[in-house]
Amino acid sequence: MSAPPPTRSASWCRPVPVLIAARSADLDLVRPLARLLRSGGGEVRCYLDTDDHELRDLGCKIAVGALDDAYNLEAALTNVHTFLPVLADPFDVRTAEDLGQLRDMGLASAAAAAGAGIVQTIPVLPGVHPVTATFAEVEKAFDAGVHPLCRLQTGYLWGDERPLPALLSAARHHGVELPKGVCLSVLGVDDWVAVLTAADDREDIDGSWELGGEIEPLVDLLERAPAMRARPKAPPDDWGLALLAEDLIVGSSAAEEFA
Repeated sequence: MSAPPPTRSASWCRPVPVLIAARSADLDLVRPLARLLRSGGGEVRCYLDTDDHELRDLGCKIAVGALDDAYNLEAALTNVHTFLPVLADPFDVRTAEDLGQLRDMGLASAAAAAGAGIVQTIPVLPGVHPVTATFAEVEKAFDAGVHPLCRLQTGYLWGDERPLPALLSAARHHGVELPKGVCLSVLGVDDWVAVLTAADDREDIDGSWELGGEIEPLVDLLERAPAMRARPKAPPDDWGLALLAEDLIVGSSAAEEFA
């Protein structure tokens, strides 16, 4: 499921600034994305809720601020070509407070992008799931004020530091019975990074594409998860289990479009 380490497209020939906005909980996504963007000599800026020395060592410019502060986020977008807001993984949304923070960051990102009038915006929005109303509200806010807009709808992300494998490890350890007929679109972090980087290579792209990865039975993912995580002590949270109660099937049009 994980792709070989991607290489920067040869068509990318100028260092245009990219800004990634993300929580510290998502640095395992931001670091490989920034590394690939920097590999071609591009300027990468990061707007984070905490500083990160690993990104600084890559040569990224870091701004630390509140992710729901549209005014400061818009200021950080000055002279930026591409804006990549990384919203929370659905399996990191465990409480009403988490959901509120997701909404606030999404709406602030949309407002900042609309105000800054940048060339390209690429929000990454998970596919259908129980908190879909919040993601739909955020997507509507981007649609209302940001053009061109490249919308990427993804499957659930799979990687050593992603919350889905941890949730499955907790379920296995605590003997939680999961539905046997559920299938999920699961996307490796390397594939996620490769497509976002390829999308940044393109000019004036506007539309929606799906980036689902591989469709796998939940029972197979459950078997794979324990090898990726130490045994967890806390039981799996109810919000995460609710996500696993229904299929998530996402297509692959983005992989074809940005190959």
